[in-house]
Amino acid sequence: MMEKTIAHFARLQRGAVLKLSSAIGVVGALLALSSAAAFGQDLPLTAGLRASQLSPIDPARDVASPQLEGAHHTPLTEEYIWTANDSTAAQDKLIYKFPGLMEQTEPHYFRHSFSLSIVPPQPTLYIAGPRSVKVWLNGSLAESVESDTSSPLGMHTFAIPIAKFLKAGKNIIAIEAIRGRGVTGFANSPLVRQQTFGQVLVAKILPAAEGVETEPLMISSRDWKSSISAQAGWQNTSFDDSLWKPVQSIGAIESDIELFQWNADAGLYDWPGYDGISKFLAHMPLPATQILATYTGRGSFSHPENLTSGKDSNSFTVALPSSPLTDAEAPSLFLDFGRELTGRVEIVSDSDTPVTVSIQMGESESEALKNPYLGINQLTIPPHGTGHGPKSAFRYAKIRFLGGGPKLCFKAIHVDHIYYPVQYLGSFESSDKMLNRIWEIGAYTAHLCMQDGVWDASKRDRGRWMGDMDVSGRVIEDVFGERSLMEDTLDRLMGSAPVDQHVNGIPGYSAFWFTGVADYYRHTGSKKFLEREHGRMLQLLHYVDQEFDVRGIYANRTKVWLYVDWSPDLNGDTPETRRATTLEYYRAYREAAWLLRELGDTSNADQYTQKAEHIKAAADKYLLDSRTDTFGPRWQTNAAAVVGGMTDAVQSKAIWNHVLSSVGHIKYNAYIISPYYNYYVIRSMAKVGHRQAALDWIRQYWGGMVEEGATSMWEAYDPSWYKEDFHASLQADNRSGYFVSLAHGWSAGPTAWLMEEVLGIEPTGAGFNTVDIRPDLLDMQWAKGAEPTPHGLLKVEARKEANGTTVTLDIPQGVTARVLVPSGSSSAKLLVNGIVRSSTDTEDGMRKVITLGTAGHYDLEAE
Repeated sequence: MMEKTIAHFARLQRGAVLKLSSAIGVVGALLALSSAAAFGQDLPLTAGLRASQLSPIDPARDVASPQLEGAHHTPLTEEYIWTANDSTAAQDKLIYKFPGLMEQTEPHYFRHSFSLSIVPPQPTLYIAGPRSVKVWLNGSLAESVESDTSSPLGMHTFAIPIAKFLKAGKNIIAIEAIRGRGVTGFANSPLVRQQTFGQVLVAKILPAAEGVETEPLMISSRDWKSSISAQAGWQNTSFDDSLWKPVQSIGAIESDIELFQWNADAGLYDWPGYDGISKFLAHMPLPATQILATYTGRGSFSHPENLTSGKDSNSFTVALPSSPLTDAEAPSLFLDFGRELTGRVEIVSDSDTPVTVSIQMGESESEALKNPYLGINQLTIPPHGTGHGPKSAFRYAKIRFLGGGPKLCFKAIHVDHIYYPVQYLGSFESSDKMLNRIWEIGAYTAHLCMQDGVWDASKRDRGRWMGDMDVSGRVIEDVFGERSLMEDTLDRLMGSAPVDQHVNGIPGYSAFWFTGVADYYRHTGSKKFLEREHGRMLQLLHYVDQEFDVRGIYANRTKVWLYVDWSPDLNGDTPETRRATTLEYYRAYREAAWLLRELGDTSNADQYTQKAEHIKAAADKYLLDSRTDTFGPRWQTNAAAVVGGMTDAVQSKAIWNHVLSSVGHIKYNAYIISPYYNYYVIRSMAKVGHRQAALDWIRQYWGGMVEEGATSMWEAYDPSWYKEDFHASLQADNRSGYFVSLAHGWSAGPTAWLMEEVLGIEPTGAGFNTVDIRPDLLDMQWAKGAEPTPHGLLKVEARKEANGTTVTLDIPQGVTARVLVPSGSSSAKLLVNGIVRSSTDTEDGMRKVITLGTAGHYDLEAE
C-alpha cells in the first residue's frame, strides 16, 4: 500500500509539473497532507526539482581538487579463479550466445590449504561468484547455500561465520561450486566473458564479524587447486589432491578495468573492502535534496532533516522494536538526490551494533518503488562502519531499516557520486534558454557515461558500445577535449590482433569505429594513436570487405545480427538493415581512406577510396528508389545517406521533400526512432539546408524530455508516448519498461549539433589544423561558445544587429580557419576588424568566405 500510494502521488506530482508548473506549491501541500494523514509522518512531500532549478546541473563541474580513487583505496589482492580446463579466458572471439540459466550447471571443485597461528574469535568466510556453494573446512560441512537466480545481480556475496570449524595450524578448505547466473555483456575481452558468464569464484577469510574490513587470513589465488570431477572423500583433510590441476586465475578482483564492466561486479557491493572503481575516477559525497516520504512502521525517526543538510556530523537516528521486522513493518525513507547521478548509496553508521538495511534505487520514482533495475539489496553495516549499495546510475533511493536496534545512529546517508575528473573547456550559450539547458544536459549526460571506459550508460549496460560512442565521443571531444579515456575505449572496442570479428559483433558498429576514429583524429590530431591502430585497422577493413556482394551491396555473409536502430525492420537481418548498413559503410570507407592517407599508406587509401565509390554506384543503382530519388521512406536510412555524403543536390532535395520534411510533424509515429539515430537525422536536415527545421525538432524532441523533468538525456523517447508513468512507456531493445536508461550517451547529440551548426565549428584537418566556421543564428538573437583544440580554445560569437549578423572569433595559433560570414547579398563587402577584406561568395551569395591563417581576435561583418 505504501509503494502504491507514493507512486500515485509521484504521478500526480509529475503531471502537475508538466501541466501547471506554477502549481508546484499546491501539489506539495496536497502530497504532504495526504502522506501525513495516511502514515502519521511529519515531513512534507514536495514536488521534485526540475532541471532548470539545478545550476550547474553537473555537481562536479567546478571541482578543483577531485578526491581520486587511487589516492585513498588500495586494490584488493584476492583473485577470481575457476577450473583451468573449463575457462573461457583463453578464447578471443566475441560470443553473443550466453549459457542459459540452467545450462552448464555441473559442479566445480576447489581445494586449498592455509595455516593459522591462532583462531580469532569471529572469523568470517566470504565467497562470491557461484550461484551455489557447499563449503567444507577441515572435513566438516560449514555451509550449503544457493542464491536466487531470479535476482538482477549476476553474483552474490555469501558471508559465513566459521570460528568453530577452524584450528590453529594447517587448515583445509574444500568448495563445491556451480557457476553464477552471470550477466549479458558484449565484449571481445576474455576477462569480461569469464566474469559475465558467471565462471568465477573469489574467496577470503577475515578475522572479524560480518562486514568488518581488516587484513585477510586467507584469499583465493593461483595456488589453489581445482577439478571438474570429484573422487570419494575429496572434501576431507586426508584427501591427496596432488593430481588436481592449479586453478585458472583471472587476476585480482580489482586488478583490471575489464572486471568493472557490464554490471558483472554489482553483487560485490557488500564484499568487504571492494570498490571496483578505476584509480583515475573521483568521488564526491552528495546529500539528498529532499525526503519525498517517510514511513515509520514499528519504529520512529529523529532528525531526518539532517540527511539533507550536507553535514555528516549531524546525527540521524532510528528507533526499532526488539522483535524482528517484516519489510512491511520496517521504517523506511524515500530520498530524492535532485538529479541523475552515477555512484552508490553510502551509509555511514554511528551505531554501536551492526545495522541491517535494504536499498533500492531508481532513475525515476516509479522505477525505485516498483521495479528497481538492480533489485532490492540487503546490507549489513558493522558498528561505526560504512556500507555501500551497488554501483549504478539513479536519482531516487528507498532505504528500509531492518534490524540492529533498539537505536540506530547514522552520521550520513548520501550518494557517493563517482565521476571522471575533467574540465568543461567547451561551452555554448544563446538567447534561447531551452537550448542552453539542452546543451548542458547533453554535456552532463556524456560526462556521466565517462566511467571505467566511455560507456553507453551507467545503469545499463555499463559497457562500451561503438554506436553510442560515435555520438557521445563527439560530445566529449567538443566539451572536454579528453584523450586518454577516448583512446583506451576505441582501442578496446577494436580488440587485439588478429581482428576477425565486427566491433561489438555488429557490422554497423565496425563502420562507426572508422567514423568515430576519424572524428577523434580531426579533433585531436593524435597521430601516435592512429599509428598504433594502423595494422588492426587494415585487418578490420579486410574482414568487412567479405561482407559485400559483387554488386557492392552489404550481404551479411558472416550471418551476424544487424543493427541500425531500435525501430521496426532496422534491427535483425532485414532488407532495410542491409540497405542502411550499406550506406553507413560508404561513409566508413571514405573516412578509413582519409585516415590511411594521413598515415602515409597511400596504396590502401586509394583502394578504399575506390571501394567507397563502388558502394556509392551500387547504392544509386540498387538501393535508390527511382520514383522518388530517395533511399526509401525511413528517416534513419536516408539520414545515413545524407550524413555520409552519398547524395547529390537532386537527391538531397528529394529526401527532404519526401522523407525528412515530415520530421516533427507525425504525432503517432509507428516507425519509432531513438535519440541515437535522431542525431544523424538532425545532422542530415542541416546538410540538406533545413537547419531551422532541425532546431525546431531539437526543441520538440529533446526539449520534450527536459520539460518532462529530465536531468540527463534518456535512452529512448517520443513526444507522443504516455506520460502518466513515463518511464514504463519508454521503448528500447524492442521492449519497454523501467530497464530503459535515463542517462544514455547516445542521446547527447544536440550538444554536438549546436556547436557544429549554430556556432558552426567543424574541424576539417587533423587536430584542428584547418577548420570551417559557419555561424548560423537561425531564429536566435545571439549565440556564443568555445571549443577545445590541441592549440587552445577556439571561440565564436554571433549576434544579430540592425545591419546584419556580426561574428567575433578568437583563433589560436596553429589553426587555419575558413570562415563563412552571413552577408545577405553578393554585393555586400566583408569587414574584418573594421577593414574591408577580399572574399568569395558562397550559398548563392548569402555568405562571404574568407580564410584566416593567423592567430588572433577577429570582428567580422558584411555591409
